[in-house]
Amino acid sequence: MTLNLPNDVLLLVGEFLETHQDRYNLIFVSHRFHDLFLRLVYRAATLQSCLQTRSFLGALLRRPELARAVRSLHFKDWNQQQSSSLAPISPADVTLFNDWARQISHSHEEQTQWEQDLLHEVEEAWIALVLPLVHNLRTLHLVYPKENVYLDRTLRRAMQGEKPFHTHPAFRTLHDVSLSHQDHDQDSKGSYCPSQVLPFFSLPAMRTFSADSVIEARPSPDEDNQPQQEEEQQHQQQQDPSSSSPITSITLTSSNGFQGMQTLIASCPSLQSFKYQHSDTHLQSEAYQPSAFHASLSASKSSLQTLWLDTCGTHLPFTISGVNQSHDEWFGSLAEFSALTDLRIRLPNLLDVRYQPDPSTALPDVLPESVQSLYVEGCKETSLAMLVGQLGKVLEGKMKKEEKKKQFGSLRRVDIEGFFHEEEDEDASGYEVSSGTGAVAGGGERVIKPKVYEMVEPLVAACKDAGVELFLRDRECLATML
Repeated sequence: MTLNLPNDVLLLVGEFLETHQDRYNLIFVSHRFHDLFLRLVYRAATLQSCLQTRSFLGALLRRPELARAVRSLHFKDWNQQQSSSLAPISPADVTLFNDWARQISHSHEEQTQWEQDLLHEVEEAWIALVLPLVHNLRTLHLVYPKENVYLDRTLRRAMQGEKPFHTHPAFRTLHDVSLSHQDHDQDSKGSYCPSQVLPFFSLPAMRTFSADSVIEARPSPDEDNQPQQEEEQQHQQQQDPSSSSPITSITLTSSNGFQGMQTLIASCPSLQSFKYQHSDTHLQSEAYQPSAFHASLSASKSSLQTLWLDTCGTHLPFTISGVNQSHDEWFGSLAEFSALTDLRIRLPNLLDVRYQPDPSTALPDVLPESVQSLYVEGCKETSLAMLVGQLGKVLEGKMKKEEKKKQFGSLRRVDIEGFFHEEEDEDASGYEVSSGTGAVAGGGERVIKPKVYEMVEPLVAACKDAGVELFLRDRECLATML
């Protein structure tokens, strides 16, 4: 009965199969199903090793219609393999791959280098060899080695319309990009500079960009760094100032933005979501500069809806520039961010309480009235009473009877996360040393102290009256983080 259905109907049925394995099984039903559903199988590909990438590339080169069908490529969870453990390449495949490398090379020397690196299973060379073939790609999750040549070069040529992208414009339908690193060992993990990721910001269909370990290094007058600075300037000059990026969402994890990621943010005039996690663990790390991000994001006051600043960030007592003193700096007022609904921020950056027990600017004057969800991180027990009082003032504004005077009418949820368990793991400097296990001596689980619950009782009652959900959290108390 199924075989009598028109092809269009069968393809619609195939669209409803959610798993790749189910779609893959379809091509073995019959010759008709093989020809009909093979492109559907290649629409989304997850390549986790050099061997899989080699096989995928061979299929695309032999059947170009499969390359046109690819919409999603995921290289995440890459498994590095030793060349000796890989199956040998057949002579026919060697010729196939070398011919493709010759077609996309700009010189005989480059072609020779391609052939040598493919023979020695250089992983980024295989990944880069796939990218010029997938003209209709919409989602790309890419992995970089610590040192790379092929990926940066391929992307630079793609954005500049150079061979092999001179006949087919590259990545014109690319919508979602995520960048990570091949090395799973934290000590050998790579990083990106803004100039490496900026090419994606010039693509016409881009909307969502995320990357791990973007490092915005301090400008240096040293001669050794002069070539790198000139390269950064050249990349920035290549960004047409009259054009702007259509990206609406940026997520940066384990990153370090000395200048508030100004180059990336400034290119996105319609930015709706910005999530940033700071890390002082990189070799070139600088202290977290909240005010720099306030300056960078000021142009997005009318469009930004989601702002997560330094979520679960890593702050060390000392960085490359010396004592780490700016991480508790006040971010600045958010009152003019008129579209902001989802805010997640550390307490010292939300309120200016660094040198006094009470903030210089009250919380109702800091928050935008549009806020719906407020997640406050990094609250110490000594600051909890102050925060409870400030949140009480916010709820008072929400509960005013006169509609004209009512504030924060959209607020629906408040999360307070802090160090509310026994303080045996907190050192004298105030930096939290987290084991990440939530375990305590004796095999039990850490719990929030009863005293803390007593301190927030007035806020619990006020939230209930105002119709606001309240959650009290501690990263070391795992049950509270669910």
